Amino acid sequence: MTTPAKQLGGLELDGGWRVIEPIAVSGDHTGGHFSQGYIVESSGGDQGFLKALDFTKALQADDPARALYAMTQAFNFERDVLLKCRGADRVVRVLADGKVVVAGQTVQYLIFELANGDVRSQANVSKRFNLAFALRALHHVATGLSQLHSRDIAHQDLKPSNVLLFDGKVSKVADLGRAGYKGYVTPHEELEIAGDRTYAPLELHYHHIDPDWNRRRFGCDAYLLGSMVVFFFSGIGMTAFLFTQLHESHNWHNWGGTYEEVLPYVRDAFDRVMGSFQTDIPGEVRDVIVTTVRELCEPDPRLRGHPFNRGRAGSQYSLERYISQFDMLAKRAELGLLGL
Repeated sequence: MTTPAKQLGGLELDGGWRVIEPIAVSGDHTGGHFSQGYIVESSGGDQGFLKALDFTKALQADDPARALYAMTQAFNFERDVLLKCRGADRVVRVLADGKVVVAGQTVQYLIFELANGDVRSQANVSKRFNLAFALRALHHVATGLSQLHSRDIAHQDLKPSNVLLFDGKVSKVADLGRAGYKGYVTPHEELEIAGDRTYAPLELHYHHIDPDWNRRRFGCDAYLLGSMVVFFFSGIGMTAFLFTQLHESHNWHNWGGTYEEVLPYVRDAFDRVMGSFQTDIPGEVRDVIVTTVRELCEPDPRLRGHPFNRGRAGSQYSLERYISQFDMLAKRAELGLLGL
């Protein structure tokens, strides 16, 4: 079905942008079913990625007015959060936002800096493992999360497809459509799991909703960063890894008790995961990587984060120590001082 959002090809937009060609938005991209992507080019020849809001499915909903409101609210929230992130050099930049009338309908859009792809293209474990790339990407991701946190924003949907690669070497955190913004009621505030369930921390799967905003939101991001570490070295996220080690009666699909009650079984599964995971890590960085994952993915969010920061109001989930650690290891790997 041809919709207004799919008819932007060749149009001239405000700010000197011209729509070049449509591109597919991947199926695992948050919001991909409600937007159309395009390559656009500025008057100066710079290219960008345009995401146009597509109201088609909302108009086909049982309650179109409510569905349209929800989509518009989500779009406005993402735009506001992105504008709040100006100056964060490890978060994908929004270059422009606007609207255009096509076939009598207003189409809203956002234009982002154009990436080469996401980190999965470089972190494919079927290829030769690149330790320097993995460590530098983790340094950039931790920096991006920290930049968000300094603005009272929690990503909540960090996963490999939401870490974009620029010039083959710079990684940036992308897709803030499911972010949490302290003091702001988000369109998805009532969801137990705001982002991709495949990567979400276990306490959320067991319906444990911490009333402390920092612990629930920043604690979630800490876990997701640890899961990214696991992905780079093993090709699988922590949550999927844990699911393979939990007894059927203890997994979140079957458990009827509280998270506190299942926590000992989760911790036992976590220990088995860590025992298996460490065999994937090059010997020279094994201890520090295992320790980092244990701290970031700690099953109890009250104990998550660097031990020096635990119990310190406002800084338990600070990522600064991990940023420095990844930077140091990446520099050593880039200089050839770390082998495999």
